[in-house]
Amino acid sequence: MFLFAEVEHNQLFAMFENNLINWVLLVAFFWWVMAKNLPPVFQARDESINATLAAAQKARLDAEALLEKQKAAVANAEKEAEQIIEEAKTIAKEMQANLEAQTKKDIAEMLVKFESAVAGERQLLVNELRQASVKAAIELTRGQLASQTSAEVKTNLLNQFMEQLETLNTKSLVSSGALESVSK
Repeated sequence: MFLFAEVEHNQLFAMFENNLINWVLLVAFFWWVMAKNLPPVFQARDESINATLAAAQKARLDAEALLEKQKAAVANAEKEAEQIIEEAKTIAKEMQANLEAQTKKDIAEMLVKFESAVAGERQLLVNELRQASVKAAIELTRGQLASQTSAEVKTNLLNQFMEQLETLNTKSLVSSGALESVSK
């Protein structure tokens, strides 16, 4: 009695069925193929990973340097902005002081012009009043002299009045400095 019945198998796989040495040789062969071919693959992969890590580290350092540079630029920009504001305030104060000084100067010049205009108008009014009073005095004197005096007295009085009038005009010209320009 056969406990085991044999079934036909493929002859190609038959030699590996019970042969432990063949299995060990197969595993050793695969191990040798992998040991020969995989280390360069692993090394290339390792180099690729290390290159990527180095590039990432370099990028990180560059980014940190750029961040520091940007922080410094922002700090400098804030300082420059403060400096520009201070310069603008200083310039504004200088402009305000210049405007105030120019305004005071203009006001002083206008006051001098107004005072000279007032003095000129005052002198003009005085001259007009003198002329009006002289005309009135002449008319009044002429009317009274014609009724009270003779022709000879009239002539004497008129000559005296004219001399006095000339003396008054000469004195006013001397006091205002007009004779100096007349004598030149």
